[in-house]
Amino acid sequence: MKRWLSIKEAAEYSKLGRHKLKGLASIGIIKGCPDPDNKRGDWIFDRESLDSYRESQMTQPSARDRALAILKGNRI
Repeated sequence: MKRWLSIKEAAEYSKLGRHKLKGLASIGIIKGCPDPDNKRGDWIFDRESLDSYRESQMTQPSARDRALAILKGNRI
């Protein structure tokens, strides 16, 4: 899988809108910028930074949830 994605590919991959992607990149949450090799100003985005952003959105189970899972025989 390639590391640098076009805005269309990044939107499909991350399930985020184009406007949201540009906004996140402009404030430094994800890596993205207008492609310096493209005269039209098309944006490119780093797939690894998209992965990190999405992973940061996932919540960790609380101590209570972990305890209940153990009591039910599930491991978290």
